[in-house]
Amino acid sequence: MSTFFGLGPNYRPILHKQIFQLCYNSKGGFTFSDVYDLPVYLRIYYFKLLNEQLTLEAEEMEKAKKGGGSSSGPPKVPTFARNARPK
Repeated sequence: MSTFFGLGPNYRPILHKQIFQLCYNSKGGFTFSDVYDLPVYLRIYYFKLLNEQLTLEAEEMEKAKKGGGSSSGPPKVPTFARNARPK
């Protein structure tokens, strides 16, 4: 089988992994056909954005776990509510 006018079979798993990740993690934002029909440069762009977002979320989750979820000291009162008196 000649691959002169196309990509080889080793490219298919990469393509389908990107399609799966974009469809699964977009929570319905992309369909299989949407991603499959995207130009390659756009699919790669969205895949990189997704990777950055998931990495950022994982870092934030790790920070929250290390913080223990509790704050030290009294809660912060917004400026507009500091001088408010109950009626």
